Amino acid sequence: MDPQIWHKVAAISGVAALGLGTYGAHVFKPQNPTYKEVWHTASLYHLVHTAALVAAPVTKHPNIFGGLLTGGIIAFSGT
Repeated sequence: MDPQIWHKVAAISGVAALGLGTYGAHVFKPQNPTYKEVWHTASLYHLVHTAALVAAPVTKHPNIFGGLLTGGIIAFSGT
């Protein structure tokens, strides 16, 4: 796999992180305020993982690094 594909994955992930963060800040109105805090934490983790994903092509093993970060986005932010 071409290591530069991770820049595209990071771009898509960044757009998703910003969109979901905006949704959580302006539209998401849960009855339980704890859910709002969980949403905020998930959005933050998603954005941090995305920022790290930009560096994937310059690492020694870009596909492993990018795959683990993408898995982290799905596991920690997606749930």
